[in-house]
Amino acid sequence: MRHLNLLEGFLMYYRAEQILSAYPKEFTGNMKGRGSILCTDREGIYLLKEYTGSLHRLELMEEALRYLEEQGFLAEELVRTGEGALLFTDIDGMSYFLRKTFQGRECDTRNAQEILCVTRHMADLHRLLSGFRPACEEQGEPKRTAPQQSLAQKHTRELKKVKNYVRAKKKKNAFESEFLRGYEHYMEQADKVLELEKTQCVPEGALQLCHGDFNQHNLLFTRDGLAVIGFDKLRYDLCVSDLTNFMRKILEKHNWSSGLGMDMVMAYNSVRELAPWELCQIYLKLLYPEKFWKIVNHYYNARKTWVSQRDIDKLTRLSEQEIKREEFLSMLFYLVK
Repeated sequence: MRHLNLLEGFLMYYRAEQILSAYPKEFTGNMKGRGSILCTDREGIYLLKEYTGSLHRLELMEEALRYLEEQGFLAEELVRTGEGALLFTDIDGMSYFLRKTFQGRECDTRNAQEILCVTRHMADLHRLLSGFRPACEEQGEPKRTAPQQSLAQKHTRELKKVKNYVRAKKKKNAFESEFLRGYEHYMEQADKVLELEKTQCVPEGALQLCHGDFNQHNLLFTRDGLAVIGFDKLRYDLCVSDLTNFMRKILEKHNWSSGLGMDMVMAYNSVRELAPWELCQIYLKLLYPEKFWKIVNHYYNARKTWVSQRDIDKLTRLSEQEIKREEFLSMLFYLVK
């Protein structure tokens, strides 16, 4: 096994060297990072990452990052090859892109002041991106129209599918028993969201470019200030999608603290004022049992012959936090009424 790991490491290093030679940089070394190759030169630090999206999306990312930099916002920079291409495709047909990034520490999710600072920074990012008009928009992509079917509808259908699968089994494991115990409770929340969605009206033109993956791993405190990285999932969406995704991750770590949750909403609102319909969207997105769906979806798409104890623990912890989560949602409901 050790020899296989050494061989894999050698092949990875050799492939990285081959790819990096296509760029007009004098790299001094590289090492494996989180889903990427980390490399450096005299000017700074870079990330080489495999890419499966469209070239158009990458062009949009390059243009958006350049715009943010012009506005004084700390943003990464996409690096083109010596031939001027954004993508490099190797002999195996795999595509890669290189970006110049930052060195710093991630947001401390235990520090409330840092969390609120980051939340205000997110609002500033959205405020700036609202004024961004990409040249590639003339090509008609990506679409700015809202999908016909909400994510809540799709996820609810999937939960019902899993329920039918589990109930048909004669012998149920620990995960499946825990899933059935909580199913009706979480489905009540899902059905409520679907009903309330019918009464909501999202204004024309409400979609704008958003980060798409705003979390503590993509936030770095550097010597030059706070930097947002990892724009790989940049897309047209509602701004509150970034906000609620971040809030959910943070509040799960803080046992759904109502005080912190409301402070995050207020911090965002202090930089970019939230419209009444956006406050309603925040409530709906946080009311939907997204974490329950995520855990169940992981179970359903994995091998059924062996259930991860980690998934069982996650489902149990979710149940333990539910009272605090409902307290926060009740407080948020009175804000949006």
